[in-house]
Amino acid sequence: MNSGWYSFFTLGMNHILSGYDHLLFLFSLVVARQTFKQYTGMITAFTIAHSITLSLTVLGIIDVSPRIVEPAIALSICFVAIDNIIRKQVSHRWVLTFFFGLIHGMGFADILKGMNLPKSQLAVDLLSFNLGIEVVQITLVGVALPLLMMMHKWKFSRNAVIAGSVLAFVLGGIWLSQRVFF
Repeated sequence: MNSGWYSFFTLGMNHILSGYDHLLFLFSLVVARQTFKQYTGMITAFTIAHSITLSLTVLGIIDVSPRIVEPAIALSICFVAIDNIIRKQVSHRWVLTFFFGLIHGMGFADILKGMNLPKSQLAVDLLSFNLGIEVVQITLVGVALPLLMMMHKWKFSRNAVIAGSVLAFVLGGIWLSQRVFF
């Protein structure tokens, strides 16, 4: 693979687009009604957290087995889905998102860990990969937020949040059982 910044940028974009678990986690976070400030704080917390553990994992400072990280990612989906179902109003979600972002960052790092990246290009490659993830994440949230704002004006919006969250919980539960038992 070419070690140019663009290669890692597109790798990051493709990694999140093919990471259905990360996309479902993102959906679970944003589907609940929140203010624009809450959405911004939550996405910022997720970005900071996953950037920290992505970097620390790629640098070899931390090394948590995928046998722990992958089930924890699935569990994070289930947890947020249940939170959406139980609580009509979510608040301080940025704290929860930061914690789970630390776990997701280790998952993002898996693809880069096995690449034996040259130390001279490591900072650029890591930054480019992370920017690719962020561009996709911000684009998806940017598209979803106006739709969610319209949905939350609908009288059945709470039912839609619950239905989406039940689906997320079921899929997260399937992935959790697959990652623990298979």
